[in-house]
Amino acid sequence: MSAHTVDLDRGVVLVTDIGRDHGTRVAAEFLAAGWNVAVTARSVTELVRIMSGKPAHRFFAVVADPTDRWQADRILDRVTVRFGTINRIVDPAGVVASVWHMRENVDAVA
Repeated sequence: MSAHTVDLDRGVVLVTDIGRDHGTRVAAEFLAAGWNVAVTARSVTELVRIMSGKPAHRFFAVVADPTDRWQADRILDRVTVRFGTINRIVDPAGVVASVWHMRENVDAVA
């Protein structure tokens, strides 16, 4: 994806564990508000269920376990490559958000 196709009006939000109803609702609300939305689910089946009709240029899905630290790091890498800087994370388990905050602190010191 080229940089000119990414809509930066609102920013980028990552919503983990989209397979839960709350996650699906939150992702839809951010998408409707103009955000670029990245989501995770533990299986392709969970993602397929919610991906229908979403704008491909503003919606990105990753199959991963957000409670695994290694996978959390990879999720952040993939979303950053796709959309750039992540502005918000909605992460009920807290692992991805923890890794994200650690990265932010390292970047601030560097």
